[in-house]
Amino acid sequence: MLVSWSGAALGLYVVSAIVVLAGTVAIWKHQESLSLKYSALLLATVLVSPHLTVYDLVILAPAILLLTDWLISHPSAPQGTGTLIYLTCALPLLGPFTRWTHIQLSVIVMTALLYLMWRTTNKKDEADVNSAERVGTAS
Repeated sequence: MLVSWSGAALGLYVVSAIVVLAGTVAIWKHQESLSLKYSALLLATVLVSPHLTVYDLVILAPAILLLTDWLISHPSAPQGTGTLIYLTCALPLLGPFTRWTHIQLSVIVMTALLYLMWRTTNKKDEADVNSAERVGTAS
């Protein structure tokens, strides 16, 4: 909806789908909780799909529940995670506004949430590497 030329739109779609899938694979490779991995998979499923309807909330419902449970059990989660989870649930209901915005706001929020999940897993890996290095130098 942002690009009127179909060739460019298809190219942008393919590139964005590859980025979303690569981020999801990166989350799955980390030793993170299954709820975070499964939520990333569900978010990627909706993001890679070329449409988003209110019915996609059925796919998002388990991700929202799992992410909320993960957020409650991880007080060190990045600030704003709860807001993004809430908006992931609420914004698909504003689909008709795409006539004026030319982009579904829920897609932006879900992408931000997936990025936040990826960043959280990367920070955990960096902390594990730093911890292992400190242990190695101490011995």
